[in-house]
Amino acid sequence: MNKILFIDTLTTGVNPDRCAIYRIGGIFCEETVSSIVEKRRFDLTVRPFDGARIMENSLWVGGVTRSDLIRYPLQQNAFADLYKVIQEQINVKNPKDKIYLCGFNVSAFDEPFIKNWFSRNGSGKYRDCFYVQTIDLMSITAFAMMSFRDDMPDFHLETAAKALGVTPTKGKAYSCLDNAETCLKMYVALKERLGCGKPEGWKPLERVFSNK
Repeated sequence: MNKILFIDTLTTGVNPDRCAIYRIGGIFCEETVSSIVEKRRFDLTVRPFDGARIMENSLWVGGVTRSDLIRYPLQQNAFADLYKVIQEQINVKNPKDKIYLCGFNVSAFDEPFIKNWFSRNGSGKYRDCFYVQTIDLMSITAFAMMSFRDDMPDFHLETAAKALGVTPTKGKAYSCLDNAETCLKMYVALKERLGCGKPEGWKPLERVFSNK
């Protein structure tokens, strides 16, 4: 059984060392060879750490102001809430019980911010919670769409989702949780598109290459 966290973050900028998460939303799921089941959702706001670099265009994306950020829960309190939810999903002391982090451009963007968030809150448990490998839907979608990528106007989350036949979850305002749900839908669509069935049903490589 795989444990997967579909995730999206909003941050005060693009540099994970100087900027901070101010919103994080996700959906925990458990996947077997025949099904994927949602276990828990969360949507947290976070006050940036003292001294964090704040870019106005990054706040514009989330539709918030600096005064909004001041009213958000303290870093340590929001982190404690997230860590509690993680502990509900896995046994952190069991090295074989970990979570796959999955999102759109998660490897280059979200994961470095989340890792730094753990560090800033005095936790060395990131690798006890998550696998080193992330499931980056941007890279997988690019592979699946190579034949018509040049016909797409851009490669944003919503554009890529629609190209897969997925209807993005979208409310009136930007929502990390909505994006996480869109990622979950894309994950399922990609597995179907790429023919990722049960392991015992996979063709031996020599049959794949001979097209038999």
